[in-house]
Amino acid sequence: MKNYSSRTMTSGLTMMLLLLTLCVLPGQSEAATVTELDFTNGSVALKNSSGGTVLSGNFTRTGEIVMGQYQPLPNIIAPVPLGPYTFSLFTSGPNPAPTSSTSGSTITADLTALGAKLTGPLLPSAGLSLNIGGNATGTFNDTTDTFTGLSWTRSLSGLAGLPTGWNRFSLQFTLNGTAQLAAVPLPAAALLFGSGLAGLLAARTRKSAA
Repeated sequence: MKNYSSRTMTSGLTMMLLLLTLCVLPGQSEAATVTELDFTNGSVALKNSSGGTVLSGNFTRTGEIVMGQYQPLPNIIAPVPLGPYTFSLFTSGPNPAPTSSTSGSTITADLTALGAKLTGPLLPSAGLSLNIGGNATGTFNDTTDTFTGLSWTRSLSGLAGLPTGWNRFSLQFTLNGTAQLAAVPLPAAALLFGSGLAGLLAARTRKSAA
């Protein structure tokens, strides 16, 4: 009977430890910090002042936007065609380095540091670099860590170096892919509580064995 009671108490303490540890661990549906956006496909569209699409293009090139740092050409993605034009992406100041986070089924990203190098008709032969970033919002799946429709629109009005008339247009971007999330450390209080329970469990086990 004594051995049966000891085994029952040991099993009960083990279950309690597991349950309490799970209770203090944050669920995936809570807010999380993104360390990298690994996109697998997306689209870009040139819009006129009324919102109509002038040119558009889809791409399946993979790319990575790393949070918290700048990425020079061609570290993000290989050049993407947009009608007679091509563009390559990079991030640079003076806007802050990219940041991103998730909250439930929503993902947001500050991509205001994102720039593009454009080449094509009516542009300088060496191409034109301009800021095309913005604050993006999309849908997040907290089971697979995938995001879809991460989109933002950047007006071309007032951007230096563009040919006359381009200030009437805007660029709309959409990215789909997987978000890399930062590891969430176990709270110190939970670690202390878990250690205490583990010690109690070990002491009980030794006493029962004696």
